[in-house]
Formats: sequence, C-alpha cells, structure tokens
Amino acid sequence: MSTEIRAYTDLHAGETDALQNLMDSIPALIARVDCNLLLEYANKPFGQWFSRPDKTSGAFFNTTVGKEVFDQVQKHLGKVLFGRDASFNISFFHAGAHRYLDVMLTPEFDSRHHVKGFIFHGTDVTEKMNVQRDLHDYFENANIGLHWVNADGIIIRANPAELKMLGYEEHEYVGQHVSKFHKNQEAIQEIIRRLNNREVLSHFEAELICKDGSTRYVAINSSVLWEGSRFVHTRCFTIDITAQKLAALATQESEVRFKTMANLVPLIIWTTNEHGLCTFLNTKWKELTGENVEDGLGNLWLDVIHPEDRQNIEIAWAKSISERKVFEAKFRVRNDKGGYVVGYANSLPRFDANHTFIGYTGIIQDVTTQEQIKTSLERMVLDRTADLRKKNLELENAEQKLKTKNLELEKINGELSSFAHVASHDLQEPLRKIQTFTNRFVQSEAEKISQQGMDFIRRVQASANRMRDLIQDILSYSKTNQADHKVEMTDLNEILKEGIREFEVKIEETRAVIENKGLPTLPVVPFQFHQLFLNLISNALKFSKPDCPPSILFQYELTTANFVPGMQGVQNFHHIAVSDNGIGFEPQYAEKIFEIFNRLHGQRDVEGTGIGLAICKKVVERHGGKMTAQGELGNGATFHIYLPA
Repeated sequence: MSTEIRAYTDLHAGETDALQNLMDSIPALIARVDCNLLLEYANKPFGQWFSRPDKTSGAFFNTTVGKEVFDQVQKHLGKVLFGRDASFNISFFHAGAHRYLDVMLTPEFDSRHHVKGFIFHGTDVTEKMNVQRDLHDYFENANIGLHWVNADGIIIRANPAELKMLGYEEHEYVGQHVSKFHKNQEAIQEIIRRLNNREVLSHFEAELICKDGSTRYVAINSSVLWEGSRFVHTRCFTIDITAQKLAALATQESEVRFKTMANLVPLIIWTTNEHGLCTFLNTKWKELTGENVEDGLGNLWLDVIHPEDRQNIEIAWAKSISERKVFEAKFRVRNDKGGYVVGYANSLPRFDANHTFIGYTGIIQDVTTQEQIKTSLERMVLDRTADLRKKNLELENAEQKLKTKNLELEKINGELSSFAHVASHDLQEPLRKIQTFTNRFVQSEAEKISQQGMDFIRRVQASANRMRDLIQDILSYSKTNQADHKVEMTDLNEILKEGIREFEVKIEETRAVIENKGLPTLPVVPFQFHQLFLNLISNALKFSKPDCPPSILFQYELTTANFVPGMQGVQNFHHIAVSDNGIGFEPQYAEKIFEIFNRLHGQRDVEGTGIGLAICKKVVERHGGKMTAQGELGNGATFHIYLPA
C-alpha cells in the first residue's frame, strides 16, 4: 500500500472514531435500522438503555428494544415507510421503574428515493413526565380551588375542587371571562390591575357567584407567569372562607344588636374580659353616674363606689373572678348629682365553645326605690305581726267552734239516718195492717158497701200504697248516704239484667223495648247501682207516652273532662247515657227534677214519690261522679252519668 493510500485510510478512520465518540456522547438514543428491522448502527446510550451495550449492530431492532417498546413503535412504522417523519411518546418499564421517551422516526432514502430504513431518535423525558404527572395530580385532586387565567382575562383551566365549590360544569366555567363570576366588579378590576403591575396577591377577599345564584366568600392567592414582558397566565388559588366570613358577619351583627339593645335597657349593662377588666358600658352608665363611658372601663368603674363599700366589693369581685363564679353585690354608687344611690350588681361568667373562660356579662341597677320600699314593708310587717298573731288566735278559736259544730252535725246526721231507718220500718207495720184490714173488709162486706163507700175505700188503699212506696224510697235514699258499703269490680251489664227482670210484668204490659249497647265493668257498690238502674227504668216506664211503647237505650263511652261541666282534677270519665222516648220535660227543669220530693207532674197524671231521681243523683255523687239530664217536652229525656276513670 502506498504512503498516500495509507494516509487517506488513517484519516478516514480517525474521522469515524471521532464521529462515533460524538454520537456516544449525545444524551439521546440514536439507532439506524433498515427495512428488515436490522440494527445497522446504535450509539452507546441506546445499547445501555436496552441492556445490550456491545451487541446492538447486526441484531434485530424488535428483539433489542423488547415487545413493550416495539408494539408502540410499530404503530408508526407505516407512516415512516411511506417516507414521512413520525413523532410520538412511549412508556415502558425499565430498570425497576416506568420510563418515558420522546421518539422521532426519520426515513432514509436510497439513490432512487426509495425508503431503505429509518433513524430512531429517542429523548429521555421521564423526569419531565413525572413532574407533569405530579402537577396534574395535585391540580386535579387538590382540596382547594385552582384556576388559570390568560392575559385577556379568560379562564383557561380550573380544577374539580373549584368547579364543585361554585357548582359549574367545566364547559360552563372554562372559556369564560373571569369577571363574569365576580359579584363585585370593582374587586376583580383591582385584582387585574395589581397582577398586571407584577404584584403577588395574598389572601385577597372576593365574592364569587355560584351557579345557583348564591355567593361564596373566597380568599384569592395569585401570581402571574411572565416570559420577559409577556403576560402568560395567572395561577390562582381560591380558598372558600364563606363559613368564616358568615360567622364574622354574624358576630359583628350580634355585637351591633347587643349594643343597640343594651342602650335601650333601663339598666347599666357591662362586660369584662377574662382578667375582669371592664370592656363595655352602655349609655345608662353616664345617665346614672354622670361619668363618660371611657371613664368607667378597665377598673375605673370602682371609683364611683362609696369609699366605705369599695374594699369589700374589690375583695368579692376578685374572688368571683378567681373562682369563675357569679358576682352579686349591693353597694352605694355616686350619682350624677354627687349624692349616692343604692346599686345592685349581678354578673355571670361567660365561656366560649371550648369552655374557656372569656369574661363576665352583668348589670348594675339603681335599687334605691326598691330598698326604701323594702324598709317600709319590713316596718309594716313588724307592725302587722301582732295583728296576725291576734287574728291567728281568733282563727284557732273559730276552728275549735267549727269542729264542735261538725261533731254536732255528725251527731244530727246520725240521728236523722237512724230516724229515717226506724221511721221507715215502724211506719210500715201500721200500713200493712191498714192494707190487710181494708182488703178483708172489702172481701167480707163488699155486697153491703155502697158505691160511694167502695170509692172511699179504694182511695184509702191507694193512699196506703203511696205511703208504702214513699217509705221505701226514703229508706233507699237514706242508705245511699252510708259509707260502709263495699266497693267491688262489678259488671254493670249483669246489674242491668237484674233490674230488667224485676220489671218483666210491666215491660210486657207496656210492650217496652230496653236496648243495651254494652256497659263496662267498674268498681262500684253493687246494691247502689242496682237502685240506680231500677229508678231509671221505672222513671222511663212511668213517663212514657200513651199508646206509644216505651223505648229505653243504655249506651257507654269513655270521654274527657271537656264534655263534663263543673268537674275538675280528672281528665277522663266513664259516660253512661240512658235515653227514652217518653213525655220528656222542659229544659229549664233539668236541675229541679233531681230535688227530693220534687214532681213535675201531679199524682193523678203519673204515679211516684219524687225521690227516685234524687236517689240516682245521690248514688252517682257517692261514687265521685256527676249526673245531668237533657229533655224536651214531648220528645223524651236523656240522663247522663259521669264517673271518674
């Protein structure tokens, strides 16, 4: 080989080595691949990435990069084989982690401009993609609102937290001018002005309009991304402070209302902090003391207390503060005229939501007039004490006399009861003899007696019968006053059946109908309720209409005190109603018919003694109840029995 040829060969070998070193130093993956996917060349980073640092040339591209990478590259090979560049991004698992490459495929042509292969160029963008992924995750999942606004004021991006806070869908918010969502247009103009002046906004308060028309109070933190002098976009953090703002407004309104109301109260209203220093006094302070409100704040309010009272008040006030207890005291207060009035102070400790002591709220009241009245009343009480003792002695004497009278009345009642009982039994004996001898006389001497004589005898017999009925009723009435009858749980339906059986003959004669809708079982004196039902049935049969069969109805219900006139202390009542279709009575006699010996009809019209209904009422009252009557002349009557449930 000639010297010139050797020199040329050495020169080109040196250029090839230099080119190889250059390609290996490029921080990118570069490979040359023919149409059969054979690797004609690959730089060192390519071999290192795919774990074949020395054996890339002559190997197949698809086996070198692996199936995961090749599947993503293969999608773009068709475009390259048609002579066009292809740019795309691929990801794959490499060296224990996910990696990302920006890939460009550039076709190579032969002399006839046919594609003979392609250049693979890959740039590692893993770090960039990880940062973008983290930023995207933060943007999408942050729990505070985020949005970007361009130089024209158009919202170009908003995260879900902001959309949720305001209630918009993304297409309703993104693409709109930011001023559309600000309630206060002066505020958004101020925001834009300050951002254009390269200021950074920190906790700028604004009001945003929600989709439903409501308002959210927010604090905006924002800055602008500048590229030289070009406004790229803002990055805005939107923090919802609605709850805090509303609480602050409510507190402010509450304080205003408190001060307004406090100034209307005819008392001195005062508050303190946790150290017991006065922080508020209403206008009544100046009216009473003549001092300005500022002159009473802190501990200065103690200056208006009478010197003789001040030390005790200071000690009591300090003790209340240390123990967090109620402060209550009376002391003399210097008024606006330089004199002193009696003041009454009452103050309650206040605690916040965490039960931390925050001070006192209290009042100071001028009680001079009350104290004067109290003193006068005390004197009056002392003056009246002797009178009361005297009156008490008189009352004791009167009470003793009343007890004596009660004993006398009890004795009289006992004697009356005995008299009624004895009289009823003693009077029945001569009546029986009158009836017996009259009947015998009629039977034996009937043919010898004139018609007028027979009429006189019948009148004697009728009078004797009425006398007998009257004695029996008086005896029954006297028995209702006796308290020694035993109360038993009694089925009133059985009591009613017994009463109906006693009137079987009369019921058949009059063709009467007695209907029972059902009565309860109650604690009663059976004998007395037997008398009650007998008299009610007898009353209905006696006062029936001529030529109209009597109809008697017994009904029961549980009712309330609202329907029982004149009864107090009981809520529920057993109500038994007994109705008939008889001749009735005029409503003005509803009370009178219960009076003993009272008759609304003459003896010739209706038989009876006038004691039956009195017995009924007495029985009901002995059971703690009430009995009333309703009637209408010609349309029957209803008797109501109310017994405490």
